[in-house]
Amino acid sequence: MKQKEEQSELYAMAEAHPLTIVANSPGMVFQYIECENGGHSIPFVSDQCLNVLGIKVDELKADPSLLLDLVLPEDRESLRRSKAHSAASLTIWNWEGRLWIESYGDVKWVSLRASPRREKGVGVIWEGIIINVTQTKRRETELKESHKRLKEVSAHVMAAVEHERIRIAQEIHDDLGGNLTAIKIDLDWLGRHMGGDGDNPELPAKIRTVSRMVDRTMHSIQRICRDLRPGIMDFGIAAAIEWEAGEFAKRLGIPCEISCAQQDIELKPDAAVAVFRIFQEALTNIIKHAQASYVWVRLNVVREQNTRHLELEVRDDGSGITPADYSKFNSFGIRGMVERAGLLEGKLTVSGQRGQGRKGTTVHLSIPLASGEGNSITAGSSAARSKTARPKA
Repeated sequence: MKQKEEQSELYAMAEAHPLTIVANSPGMVFQYIECENGGHSIPFVSDQCLNVLGIKVDELKADPSLLLDLVLPEDRESLRRSKAHSAASLTIWNWEGRLWIESYGDVKWVSLRASPRREKGVGVIWEGIIINVTQTKRRETELKESHKRLKEVSAHVMAAVEHERIRIAQEIHDDLGGNLTAIKIDLDWLGRHMGGDGDNPELPAKIRTVSRMVDRTMHSIQRICRDLRPGIMDFGIAAAIEWEAGEFAKRLGIPCEISCAQQDIELKPDAAVAVFRIFQEALTNIIKHAQASYVWVRLNVVREQNTRHLELEVRDDGSGITPADYSKFNSFGIRGMVERAGLLEGKLTVSGQRGQGRKGTTVHLSIPLASGEGNSITAGSSAARSKTARPKA
């Protein structure tokens, strides 16, 4: 009972002192009228007017155009459009913009929100509030700059990694590959010049064994160099993806159906490498988690309005994935794919569903193409093509 009495007293105080509540509001409360004859007035404005706009209450009431004068020239059109839309539709007047406040000595960001109503013989009347949002805007700007710098650092790191891959592959090929080739030549020479009646009859067999070891090592070096920097990349992203899918099918015994609507898709080198690495990671995830028996790959260039996008889709018939799976803290593979897509101003999505029936997982990449990218560079190569890479018998 006592609590109800206290609440009643508080409500009575609020009703008795509404202007006190308005005066203590964090923003400037106002009433603005756009008259039917084209004039305008501000019959009410709270005491926060001076803090928010740097104008005294009486001055703004006497000359409402002072508010518009504070708005930076480049923001005035958006203010006009937002007010006109609110008046025509009688929906909330919502606007953010910049004011030059002389006493503040700087630009101030403000947010205006007001509810309209139309009164016959008067015009449109708005009651609302203007709040200083300068600090929020500064934090947003700082956050955007920080995100931009982070993307630049990430792009630099990824480029450095790719360059290091190329360097290491070249060193392995030239140094180790060259030395092994020389050893192979010498072993072949020894095998040809060694007679069967030597002091050690086991030596020819040992030479053949070592020669086979050299052959296996050379094959391993070739495979490592291809993994570091596939030479097939020189023939374009479509050829590289077809080759990688074929290698995947041979290693895992899983058929991989590839559909490329355009064979010679011309991309900038960094973009081509990023798309290829995303594709590799998608296949790696299938190997690690999917338990799939079939994989579909689609590569295409699509046009949406005035822009073109490269789209890559990798789909399997495996065990599926849930949002919780790819949101895990240690899901670095998916995070890496998303990050690479973001550096290309693109978008990567992973969708799927666990449960009976093997729903499978779909990885979809879409990146915008710059002018000249995505063009077919070989006559007649734009015809659709579909093939299935199958494991060798």
